[in-house]
Amino acid sequence: MKKVIIIGVVLVGIMLGTLVLAQGETNAAVPPKPDKLVVSWWGFNLDLLNKNIAEPFEQKYGIKVEWDVGNNAARLARLVVQKDKPVVDVVGFTPTFAYRAIQEGVLQPYRPERIPNLAYIYDWARDPLSGHYVISYTVQCMGIYYRKDKIEPPVTSWKDFWRPELSGYITWSEMNTTYGPAMLLMSSRVWGESDRDLDVGWQKLSDIIERAPTIYRRSSEAIMLLQQEEVLLAPIPSFAWARVEALDLPLARVLPEEGVIGETSVVGVVNGTPNIYWAEEFINFLLSHEVQMAEALDLVDSPVNTFVDLPADIAGKLVYGEELIDSLVFFDPTYLGENIDKWVEKWDKLKL
Repeated sequence: MKKVIIIGVVLVGIMLGTLVLAQGETNAAVPPKPDKLVVSWWGFNLDLLNKNIAEPFEQKYGIKVEWDVGNNAARLARLVVQKDKPVVDVVGFTPTFAYRAIQEGVLQPYRPERIPNLAYIYDWARDPLSGHYVISYTVQCMGIYYRKDKIEPPVTSWKDFWRPELSGYITWSEMNTTYGPAMLLMSSRVWGESDRDLDVGWQKLSDIIERAPTIYRRSSEAIMLLQQEEVLLAPIPSFAWARVEALDLPLARVLPEEGVIGETSVVGVVNGTPNIYWAEEFINFLLSHEVQMAEALDLVDSPVNTFVDLPADIAGKLVYGEELIDSLVFFDPTYLGENIDKWVEKWDKLKL
């Protein structure tokens, strides 16, 4: 009996020692917490971003989030200037600007094993630019709205923008906007052999310039044209759907048979940050069910976490649901990033 007790004590001691050793190794692997993380982001909805992201993150980890805000171009320029001594830890971009950031050497790959919430998001969101540089944390799309009381037969296709009777009653997005380049590729896809059939696409955009009295730069301009009944058919980005739905007009939203243009916002780790571990922790937090649900309920961002279950009144205002998600068409962001400048130049010449 005495031997059993002694052996038992020894085994418990070994187990406790192993546990302490393992705990020591774990603690050693976790670097000290910085006072803050600097996150380069868009300046919209900062009050909600603080409520849904910054404040819960600080509460959970004891690290403040400081937002460095601006548009894609301005924030990328700042990262390039600070390249040798970065002050930003995490950055959000559109995929096109993320591609440029990779080319400039201001992004570094994330470590997938450090971001377990990758397992709960859509496959296409996990590594959209390859190389594990960025993750899509939200999804948007370009849909179509039309006046169902004035257009017959109903709109079902992107090709409907070229219907003869609708000339003068349509609008289109400028090339130098989030969706402009992708709309060139969609035109090439629906009228040509593929999205790379650009000769066909450019000819169709030349027709659009002749047929659309106004080419819009901001979604608010397109909404105003619908409200004033100057146009009957318009491509509208998903972040503006709630405003369109609020108009007191008989408007219908269409999932065109060729699909809707998908777009995402991506997040990555800034190259050279001394806070890599906590930057990855922030990205994992951004993908969590808690944050994705909160952002969706406040109509800030559509979720990529597939376990987010939204009520019907919220779901209808976001890029959400099997039918819509399955209809998304994502064009190669690398191809877009490589060509956007010359496409904008060609578009501007077409408008002269």
